[in-house]
Order: sequence, then structure tokens, then C-alpha cells
Amino acid sequence: MQKGHFHIALATAVAVALSLGAGNASALELNIYGVGHLSADNNDDGANSQLYIASNSSRLGFKGNHDLVKGMKVIFQYESGVDLTGRGENDGNGPGTSNNLFSTARDSFVGLSGVFGSVMAGRLGVLNQWLYDYNLFADQVGDLGNIWGGTGLPGRANGVLAYATPNIADIFDGLVAYIPESGTEDADSAVLKLNFKIGSIGKIGGAFTTVGTGTGNPEHNAAAITANFSIGKFTVGGGYQIESDIGGVSGDDRNSITLGGSFSFGNGHTVKIQGTNSDADLPDANATQIAVGYDYAVDKAFTVYVAFASTDNDPNASFTANNYGHGQAVSPANGNDPASFSLGAVYKFDVGLVK
Repeated sequence: MQKGHFHIALATAVAVALSLGAGNASALELNIYGVGHLSADNNDDGANSQLYIASNSSRLGFKGNHDLVKGMKVIFQYESGVDLTGRGENDGNGPGTSNNLFSTARDSFVGLSGVFGSVMAGRLGVLNQWLYDYNLFADQVGDLGNIWGGTGLPGRANGVLAYATPNIADIFDGLVAYIPESGTEDADSAVLKLNFKIGSIGKIGGAFTTVGTGTGNPEHNAAAITANFSIGKFTVGGGYQIESDIGGVSGDDRNSITLGGSFSFGNGHTVKIQGTNSDADLPDANATQIAVGYDYAVDKAFTVYVAFASTDNDPNASFTANNYGHGQAVSPANGNDPASFSLGAVYKFDVGLVK
């Protein structure tokens, strides 16, 4: 087919598809959304310092629902990581392929919702179910996940089957998920997350996960409690996470605690600070992270920021300062103390295509 004829055929096909969709628009709601997050970072791994331009958990996705009968809906989300630097890997979205715009699958699922809640299957959160309950530096340097996820606890998992409760009296909701073995013996996992709203001032969360590590190895277990409160222009929050048999190693246990706060002033200005301490049962394996930052929301869609984070590692620890959710992560050697200074910009959009 000649190029001109191909373009005409393609345009005709798109027009027909849109007309068919419009005829059933009352049944379908479809949004396209995305986040573009770039930063210039000076990263020090405790031995050397270098300047990086990083794409940080940038993403593009489609989400929506399709009305069925008796109040039920099909719900769906298809989301991919995007590396705006074109590297296609080390962009905060997880492992990727070099020299690509699209990097790694993020939360993506198809499900069914109704008065009973929602049932979903796909790629869904594990640690991410509670990591962002109060995380003032999400996807920036100093992300809480550098410590809480630094032991290998997965942020997301593939092939998840999940049930989410409806929001009950605007007070409680929860989620339970199961990840089958999928070909690896004794590698199935489960997640439980509960959320309790306290009026208009805050929320308390509880979570538990058990991650199978293979035949003959104990499960990597984790439990957490989180809380956050807003009082005028101030927020305060934190959490406590307990892990046992990390990575399937018996006796490798760790307790981590975080506390942070923010103050908003003027029109879109926020200053914030967050500290995290992690104590291990293994000798000389503790770590402490501190992060300070300033965000300026130019409007609801566009934010610029400056952030600094530093991690203090014991001789047998190697936690990072800029890994979780942030691109161009550097990994320190045991006992080294990494630090990162970052200037960043974040643009978000969410546009309804069909309603």
C-alpha cells in the first residue's frame, strides 16, 4: 500500500473508532495521565561526586471504567514508566532496557468494581501500599523507600490478585492481595493494608506482607504502622516498620522508624524535613537518613523544588540517598555515606478523553 493511501486508511479507521466510542460514551470513561519529573543532581556515593541529569519515576498511563449492569463497572489502568532522558533504565521505575523512552511497567490492572468493592488482577503494589502514606520526599532524593525498601522488599509485584473494600462511612478501607508462586516453589506472597481516617485531620494505616523466598528459606515478613496529621499549614507524620528474615535469611531482622514534618506558606511554598533510622539485629548494619527540601507549586500541575539528602551507614550497611523512585541512583560501598543535592521540576496532567 502506498504511504498516502495508508495515511487515509489510518485516518478513516481512527474516525470510525471514535464515532463508535462516542455512540457508547455513556458506558465508558477514559483518561490519559502522566508525570514528567526531571532533575539535576549532584550525587556523592561516599567516595566520588558527579553531576547527573535524571528522569525520576516519570510515567504515562490510561485509566478508566466501563459501566455494566446493576452498578457494576469494569475498571482498568495501563501504566508505563517513561525515561525522559532516553536512557530507558535507572529512571526510578525499576529495571529497564537501555536507550528507550518507555522503561518498566508500573501499576497496571483490569478489574471489576461495585458495592462490594473492587477485584483486580495485574501488576500492583507491595511495599508501595504503605510507603507513600506519609513520604515527604516521594520520588525525590531522600525518599523513605531508600531505607524501608533498601532491604529488597518489593515495591510492586507481577501477577497479583487483589480485593479492595469500599470506603466504609468515610472512615475505613482496606486491601488484601495474593501473589501466586508462578512456577517457583514456596515463592507465593500476600499483602494486607488497612486505612483508618480520623475526621479531617489525619489517617492511621496498618500493613503486613509475607514474601516467599523459595523452598527451604523462611519468608521475608514485614509489618508497619503509619500515621499523618494536618493542622492548619503544618503536617506531621511518620511510621514504624518491622522486618524479619530479610531476603529469606534467618535472623536477619530490622526495625525502622521515620518522622517528618512540613510547613506551607505564601502561595504554593512548602518547606519540609524527614528523618529515618534503621536498626539491624546483625552487627554494625544500622543506617540513618536525613532529608530537607523546599517545594514551590507554581500551579496545580507544575512544581519546582530543591532537596538535599544524606545517609549515614554503619560499616556493614550500604543504604543509598537517591535510589527509590529517583533516577541515576548511586550505590555506596559498605560503610560509605552517600549524599545528594537536587534541583527538580515535576509536571503532571490528567485529561478526560471520553466521559
